[in-house]
Amino acid sequence: MPNVSSKELADLLNGTSTDPHLVVDNISSLTSAVSSSVSFYSDKKLKNQLKSCQAGLMILRKEDAGDWAGPSIFVEDPYLSFAIIANFFKKRIKFVSGYHSSVVIGKNSKIHKHVYLGPYVDIKENVNLGKLVTIKGNTSIGANVSIGNETVIHSQVTIGDNVKIGSNCEIFPGAAIGVDGFGYSQNEKNCWIKIPQMGSVVVFDNVDIGSNTTIDRGALDDTVIKSGVKIDNQVQIGHNCIINENTIIAGCVGIAGSAVIGKNCKIGGAAMILGHLSIAANTTISPGTMITKSISKEGSKYTSITPFLEHKEWLKFAANIKKLDGINDKKN
Repeated sequence: MPNVSSKELADLLNGTSTDPHLVVDNISSLTSAVSSSVSFYSDKKLKNQLKSCQAGLMILRKEDAGDWAGPSIFVEDPYLSFAIIANFFKKRIKFVSGYHSSVVIGKNSKIHKHVYLGPYVDIKENVNLGKLVTIKGNTSIGANVSIGNETVIHSQVTIGDNVKIGSNCEIFPGAAIGVDGFGYSQNEKNCWIKIPQMGSVVVFDNVDIGSNTTIDRGALDDTVIKSGVKIDNQVQIGHNCIINENTIIAGCVGIAGSAVIGKNCKIGGAAMILGHLSIAANTTISPGTMITKSISKEGSKYTSITPFLEHKEWLKFAANIKKLDGINDKKN
């Protein structure tokens, strides 16, 4: 990677450098850093790692200066600074455009000349790819799809027809965007009749979608993922959901159809949200929590987790909870 001075990094972070002319060329962890690395220190639990760290430059808080004798950049939030610098180094890597010989491109598609298309990428008709888009191998792009500038789509991703993806997004391996939603109606013979899913998915700018995550297309209207949303691996988002700006969703979360999630929410791993609910802005949902009704109060945290116990102790705990709720625990 290209060299960068401590002063340039400090200016980027609105921090203060103790050695402005020092030059580094990579960002590394405390344990893997070398003399040409910049690293960061944000947790007192890592003090022993800091003592043995070989980094040439350290990002840390002013109050932690006594823990590090070498050149420093003082900032308010070292972990946030790490994210900013990591993206800074990533963007300095030169983009290499090109098509693999196995790429298939459908009729009337508009592909910017500066894109990268990996092996066995399949692009249907009427697709529009913006500048500096990367699509890695074995990915399928449906008809009438648009993908904005600088978006990266990793290998083995499936993008359904009519999906719109904004700029500066990243979609990780195995994700499926715009597949059919889970919609069925039962007839008088108890047979399930599939409801055609006629909508699609709209993903705004600066959205990340994790590996093996599925976002279903809408039944009639679109499923919508607003700007700045971050979605972890193995998340299920049902048809016609709306996820509003800057919400972050951890792994294995399930959100049933037509749920509306407000801005700036934090949803912990394996949480479940039932369909047709609305979640107020700035809500935090703890891992493993099931949300069964709408939340209208902004800025609250909700948890419905019982501690794990040995099984016989858990049975006693459950019995006591039932007594508190006035539930008759007698066997029928």
